Amino acid sequence: MVATRTILAAVIIAVLSAVVLVLMVSQEDFDACDFNNDGVVDTKEADFCRDRPDTDTGSSDTGVTDTPTPTRRPPTKPGDFLITHIHCPENGRIAVKIDLPSNPRYPTGAPIVVMASTWFVEKYDSKEIGFYSEYDPTLVGAVSITHLWPGKRDPETKTASDGEYDYGGPKSLAALRDTIRFASGEITNVDGFYLHELISITPLYDNVGLFASSHAGVVGTNVLAYYGESLTSVKYFVGRENPTMAEMYPLELGHFDDRRNPVYNPYYDHREYTPTDISIDYSHIKWLQNVQYPEGVPYFEVPNGKDYIWSQKGPYMMGKRWFSHSLTQALLDNGVFTLENWPEDLATPEETKRFWPYRITVHNYPLIDEKLPHLKVMLVFAAYDHVQAAPDKPHIRQAYDGFQKRARLWTRLNSDLSYVQAEIHESASRENGFPDNDANTEPKDWYKEAESWGFAGKLAGELTNRTVPLAGIAEMADRVKTNNWDNNLDSTLIEYQPVNYSGLVIMITWIAFIVRVLPQIHLLN
Repeated sequence: MVATRTILAAVIIAVLSAVVLVLMVSQEDFDACDFNNDGVVDTKEADFCRDRPDTDTGSSDTGVTDTPTPTRRPPTKPGDFLITHIHCPENGRIAVKIDLPSNPRYPTGAPIVVMASTWFVEKYDSKEIGFYSEYDPTLVGAVSITHLWPGKRDPETKTASDGEYDYGGPKSLAALRDTIRFASGEITNVDGFYLHELISITPLYDNVGLFASSHAGVVGTNVLAYYGESLTSVKYFVGRENPTMAEMYPLELGHFDDRRNPVYNPYYDHREYTPTDISIDYSHIKWLQNVQYPEGVPYFEVPNGKDYIWSQKGPYMMGKRWFSHSLTQALLDNGVFTLENWPEDLATPEETKRFWPYRITVHNYPLIDEKLPHLKVMLVFAAYDHVQAAPDKPHIRQAYDGFQKRARLWTRLNSDLSYVQAEIHESASRENGFPDNDANTEPKDWYKEAESWGFAGKLAGELTNRTVPLAGIAEMADRVKTNNWDNNLDSTLIEYQPVNYSGLVIMITWIAFIVRVLPQIHLLN
């Protein structure tokens, strides 16, 4: 009996120890310099290992110097975050925030997602503006990296970026460019440390993506166009409901009212769509100023119909309201204002003419073709957009035409259904409003079909605008990991099963308990 119990206890210890070793081996059994754990130490990884001030030279008793081993246990733990600074030549020090997942998506480490920030709403007129945090890629096992625009300070941590804010201009793009380069392991922080030296999770430098929601998509697209030659490490771009032209920023095509009912501008003509232009008749533009609109707003006069009045949502920069150049020029041409009585809080035709061309995307897709011919793209959007009401979704269509046709890139409209089911909720189906569109295909008739290619606003009782885009990130990261670019998938490419660290602690505690009581079992018998 004594022998039986002793053997049983030993078997339990052996089994539990084997489980622990299986869980840990993927993190421990690798070359110290093989940061992406692909079995090969490439040139970049070798450079990372060479001549670091914090590395162990590996000198042996025989006097032979081994390959330098960098520090492998940096302080920032899974589930935590780190704020650091990088150097940007055009700006100085740029503040960068690194959020780590509690559980990396893969046994070998975590994919990396750089989050482009919004830039033209009123809050950016203040110096105090926090790190962008609308979406959380750590929920799908990715490292999330974002930054503060030049000249901005996070009110919570008091961390700040150097430089002067230029509202999505060259200095802003330079800051985003270097944030991506830091995320990709191309440059260090200001203290000389690479990303992998600052965090305890292995960042997969060969699985870097860029995510941009709403008008952040403008800077996200343009940084790839203007600086693509420096960003070849970016494998994919996920854009959520990104505008493409200045007319879309202040919702001149249409908007949703406070009850989410669509309000259409009758002078927007979807039949005149082109990949680089849209058609709005501005000859009917007027100005309304009364008790309800004390500051005054533009509106389109509709004889024998309901006037289209501006929604009061749109760009606010440098203390002014900004509309498209076409609208502001029409206010001047129609005699609504002269330059002498032009409202002080309204950007002038000359200002809009000078400002907007650098901050639209429709002309820049061919540049991406030249610089990033292997980039992959996913455009995620709901059946009813968060701000754009036009049923033909010209912003999505222009982005699709730009990426897929003009830049000739693999482009998918919304995530594979299997990823929505796996990452968000298993009840997602075509029947309840979640499409499964093949990549590199589009609606035959955008005006009639575009909304059906978008996803429903709720899933399992929860809003989807903050969740379904994460399924897109997960899918693109897995496609990069497996190099699978089939137009559609039968199932998810990788089953994300996070390591249960609390369970691991319980298991180790249980093993320790058995080891302690094993001698007592022998004594009792």
